[in-house]
Amino acid sequence: MSNNNTNTQERAHHPYSPSSLESLEACPCFINRQSKTPHERTIAGTKAHAVVDSKTDDATLSDEDAENAAACLDLVAKRKQAMEEDFQRYLKESKLDSPGITVSGPLEIREGYWPVDSELFDDPTPPLDGSTDAWKQGSQRVVATTAGYADTVLVSHCRTKAEVLDWKFGRWKVTEARTNLQGVAYALGVFHAYPTVQEVRVTFVQPLLESQTEWVFKREDVAALYLRVQTVVARAREARRTGDFTAANPCVPVCNFCGNLGKCPKVAAFACEVGKKFYPLDIPDNITPTMIHDPHNTNLAMRLASVVKVWAEAFRTQVTDRVLARRADMPEGFRIETKQSREIVDMAKLKEVALKHLTPEEFEKTLTTTFGALEDLISEKAPRGLKKAAIQGFKEELEKEVAVRRGEAYSFLKAIPASKK
Repeated sequence: MSNNNTNTQERAHHPYSPSSLESLEACPCFINRQSKTPHERTIAGTKAHAVVDSKTDDATLSDEDAENAAACLDLVAKRKQAMEEDFQRYLKESKLDSPGITVSGPLEIREGYWPVDSELFDDPTPPLDGSTDAWKQGSQRVVATTAGYADTVLVSHCRTKAEVLDWKFGRWKVTEARTNLQGVAYALGVFHAYPTVQEVRVTFVQPLLESQTEWVFKREDVAALYLRVQTVVARAREARRTGDFTAANPCVPVCNFCGNLGKCPKVAAFACEVGKKFYPLDIPDNITPTMIHDPHNTNLAMRLASVVKVWAEAFRTQVTDRVLARRADMPEGFRIETKQSREIVDMAKLKEVALKHLTPEEFEKTLTTTFGALEDLISEKAPRGLKKAAIQGFKEELEKEVAVRRGEAYSFLKAIPASKK
């Protein structure tokens, strides 16, 4: 049996969704900031999820992402097969393997919605557009302490065991499953939906990192797990209800993705200290978060923002230069990466090479964009398994025909996933 709910474009998300719980535990004032230009890995991850859900290939996916999606489907098949074997073993040991008994396979629920309880709350409407001015825009009826969409859930024939499988196609390592609040919420959702389930194995799969973390939650764990989730959500709900940042806890990387970053007075206090020390002639010594948030002090606020930005860029450059010159240690979680820009020196030759892969109409569509758009289109048209080779061949031919010229190479520090350190 399969329940396939793959319309992820229109579905509404819980204001305290499982994916936000870890950030809310770190800082109850956290609100997810929606980017207007999604990262390329976000786009690829969305497509890979769709491939797993629909079991249909997407030509716009790279070979690597397509292979990773296929690996996720293989894992689902293996877990279902294991459930089937366990059930057949049970039948045999119980002497119930009569030819007259017919049993359907385990339940498979893809992109199902899993509330952890049936509680009702009157909450302030959260900002849906990532804005920072909607903490108290009225109220809405919220069902459940938290609820979210798990990628795949399997429930055994006897409804005593379950599997939660969640795919992470990004490059940042997730918290281990044993303490991962998103996984905890999914497990609680399954326990709530199936009172006979006694254990739930939660597995997070990160194909790009060749990483997998899993943990089996028992029904006797429910009370403690539920209390942890309730506490996190209650603190966040109170912060949103009052609009008070007293409980705010600035930290990295939570602040990097928070829609309240420019509004939080505790972050502003840090910025004020930077401004006073870095540019004392322009930033008054008595500057406070209250002053820069005053609608009559916009000039001071903008000066401070400019100073902090300049300081951050200058400091980052200084650290990078010191590391490259081996006068400072490589910061943990970073690596040196080198890139070279490219510029077109012969458009006619560029077009000649591109038309070996594209139609004239397809080539014309890329002229107002970047090399990336051109290469994405070539990759899309290349057969599965040859996409990377097609891009590399295109780049080499462009250089051979002197259609492009490489700029000066430059190096910089880049954050890396924990498993690659």
